[in-house]
Amino acid sequence: MGEQTLRPITIKQLKNVVIQPDGTFKIDGVDVTQVTFVGVIRGVNELATNVSYQIEDGTDTVEVRRWVDHTETASDAQQRRELSELTYVRVYGRLNQFNNKVNCVAFAMRPITDFNELTYHLLDTIYTHVSFTKSSNDVDNKMDIDSGSFAANTRGTGRSVNDQVMDALKQYHDREEGAHIDQIIRQLRGTASEGQVRDAIEYLTNEGHCFTTIDDFHIKSTESY
Repeated sequence: MGEQTLRPITIKQLKNVVIQPDGTFKIDGVDVTQVTFVGVIRGVNELATNVSYQIEDGTDTVEVRRWVDHTETASDAQQRRELSELTYVRVYGRLNQFNNKVNCVAFAMRPITDFNELTYHLLDTIYTHVSFTKSSNDVDNKMDIDSGSFAANTRGTGRSVNDQVMDALKQYHDREEGAHIDQIIRQLRGTASEGQVRDAIEYLTNEGHCFTTIDDFHIKSTESY
């Protein structure tokens, strides 16, 4: 990816970015500078020269700083005032390091008006992550070859907990919100413990096989798309 390429990411990916000795950043082993992500504003701190936002997306929270242009028009000021607490926004910015902490300097922010954009962004982030870290064969067979994972515990069913969770999720593919975690836990009762199911969901989410939808408790399989 070139320096001017805009990479869709989650805030967790931003916070876990690898900083190179020359000050450049890498995610999934790939150079990245300009990023875009979505989230909800949890805090706003206005200063004379810039505005600092605390933005959270369900994976982590990060500070986003946006400089105030001295040529700001009345229309620009009104748009800035719309970026208030509890507003869902899309951020476009550059990664930055200050005092050994990674943050983001935004060159554009806008409110989200269509919440389908949240789901679209997560899918875009998953696709980008997988394209950089897996071959197509790896994606198809990850759960089979990852023998070091806790998922090797089959509880006598002959199938991994990961596989059972994925099968359960597919039954909810026609629901926009997907399945509630408690529904999956109840469905797998007797073959997997609640802890195993929650661990499987976390693992599958990190590997790009499922994602959260309307809140942190509803999940959906990416194989539904």
